[in-house]
Amino acid sequence: MASRWTAVDRVEQGALPTMLAQAVIAGTALTVGAIACSGFYLNMIADPKTNAPVIALMPWMAATVLVAVVFTYVVGFALLWCAESFTIHLKDAFKPWGYAVVGLIGYAIWGMFVMGSTMNSLDQSINGVVLANSDILALTANYAVFGFIAFLLAQAYGTKLATKKTAAFTLLAIQIVLAVLGIVVMVMIFSQIAAK
Repeated sequence: MASRWTAVDRVEQGALPTMLAQAVIAGTALTVGAIACSGFYLNMIADPKTNAPVIALMPWMAATVLVAVVFTYVVGFALLWCAESFTIHLKDAFKPWGYAVVGLIGYAIWGMFVMGSTMNSLDQSINGVVLANSDILALTANYAVFGFIAFLLAQAYGTKLATKKTAAFTLLAIQIVLAVLGIVVMVMIFSQIAAK
């Protein structure tokens, strides 16, 4: 941990800041998780009578990635700093697990409130219903698992990625492009809903 709050930890001279590399790893893991589970989330907000999806899968993937990327680069940085502070006195072997617990709690809360609210906004506007408690619980558990994995990987491999600038910036650029697509999709979806 840096000795002053203005100092930036780096593995070596010329490497990326360690926390930035950790955020890129966490963002990549959460982006993959969002893409992998977007169909699962979409089924939760399907029409209860016909079971038809409220939106096509590909645009919905972009929307779920947006939620993951916003978490990573807004809340995630604060949580990475907290995880670093909480694990400073742990042995190196246990540090990834400490980070993982912080990620689990943080991303579970984010999923329950942010993704749950996003899904409820769509579901209520289109189908007139909201997510059942069991769906909220499943959503929260799913987000908790991905938060655990993302922060575990971030701590375990952050220093390695910090020395590989090209790979780090490529992963970051992919996340930004997918998040921008998510913003476009969300604007289109909610403008269609508002027009009805």
